[in-house]
Amino acid sequence: MSRSDFNNDKFDDLIAGIPQASSAAGQVSILPGSSSGPSATGRKVITQSGSVPGSPEPGDRFGADVAYGDVDGDGLTDLAVGSPGEADSVFKERGNVTVLTGRSQLTQGDYFTTAGNDPRNPGKARLGTAVAMGDITGDGLDDVVGVGLGSGGSGGWLVWRDSATKKATTLRLTFEDLNHVDVAAGDFNGDGFDDVAVTTVDRYGQARAYEYQSAGPTGLTHAMAIQMGAGRSIDAGDINQDGRDDIVIGQPAPTETAPAYGGTVGGQVTVKLGQEYGLYYRGRTTTLSQSAPNVPGESAEGDAMGTSVALRDINGDDTLDIITGLPGKDSTVNGVTSADAGRVLLLNLATTVGSITLKDATSLNQGTGGIGGGAEPGDHFGTAVTAGNFTGTGTNGLVLGAAGENNGDGTTIYRPTTGPATFLGKGIAGTPTGSGLGNVLTS
Repeated sequence: MSRSDFNNDKFDDLIAGIPQASSAAGQVSILPGSSSGPSATGRKVITQSGSVPGSPEPGDRFGADVAYGDVDGDGLTDLAVGSPGEADSVFKERGNVTVLTGRSQLTQGDYFTTAGNDPRNPGKARLGTAVAMGDITGDGLDDVVGVGLGSGGSGGWLVWRDSATKKATTLRLTFEDLNHVDVAAGDFNGDGFDDVAVTTVDRYGQARAYEYQSAGPTGLTHAMAIQMGAGRSIDAGDINQDGRDDIVIGQPAPTETAPAYGGTVGGQVTVKLGQEYGLYYRGRTTTLSQSAPNVPGESAEGDAMGTSVALRDINGDDTLDIITGLPGKDSTVNGVTSADAGRVLLLNLATTVGSITLKDATSLNQGTGGIGGGAEPGDHFGTAVTAGNFTGTGTNGLVLGAAGENNGDGTTIYRPTTGPATFLGKGIAGTPTGSGLGNVLTS
């Protein structure tokens, strides 16, 4: 399995996409791991300049999403970057996905976009809104997936590229343009080939999830509806260690969830376990919200629980847990309420045969739990969340985004397993003023 270790020093690195940087031309910042966590030492700031394909143009949104893997089998970590605003000579919002190689130290690569001369009109796909990597064809190379919201009535699109042949295949995702889309890759049926799961919210505010199962060496061919409540964010991993990957979907807006699956005021997250036939049948789901027993806080309108989700082992018990952001959560300290200050919940999971349960939960705010600073209106703490082995000790530290911090400069906060948290702001990440650092994070 690939790690987010771009300099091959056995420390995970932090990847931050900053699509709003430089008039939304966008950039990606990579902060290498160190004995003290993600660090500015050795930092890489990547834009569409120099030998990186393309050129930095306003509105490209390079860094709208990022993913990592090994596309060429050389043992070095490669990077995929989405640019949904990228234009070509015909379409202003075609979008693309750039793949940068570890052997070039992320300075060179290529890109792919939707099929040309396609009568289905994928030229307005806004491809690269979300990206993922996984070994879809089972040849030992990670393949790359990009999805797009669509624009101008084109509908949503998915393009996957076989890393062995460089062939990109364009598949329709939805017939309606989308307001939100996210994607994750994993082997959901345990057959040795990675599949792809996508969660969507269409322009009418209806959320639906889809699974593209791998057909083996021929890859992805068509989508099937996943019978569960969908939402805006998704992550994948093998929570119960049964050899099949599972998914968690964040549902921050309850009105978007189909009535059959229910929605909770303030948002929720839903886990679906993989099975021998994949994800698309009903059942094997668990939904958690602030209304669940042992979850701190009270559900309130606008909390937006599930805006961000990540599956990581955060307590060292070899079971993946859920990290989720509530960037719309109000915070009250000493009688003073700060609107949209934000919160993060750590949901520690336990597994039984065929199900998961909540073991315990922890709430994190700025100003508590070893996190410095204070909860201020509009900080949106929890905009993005991730965790990684940044110190090389085998334990996962948290990185939590607050994209509204300092009047929209944004920041990230590193919380190690022990000791106080540290702020990784724009000076450390190398981001311009007002670029919303903390919107896109992975490791």
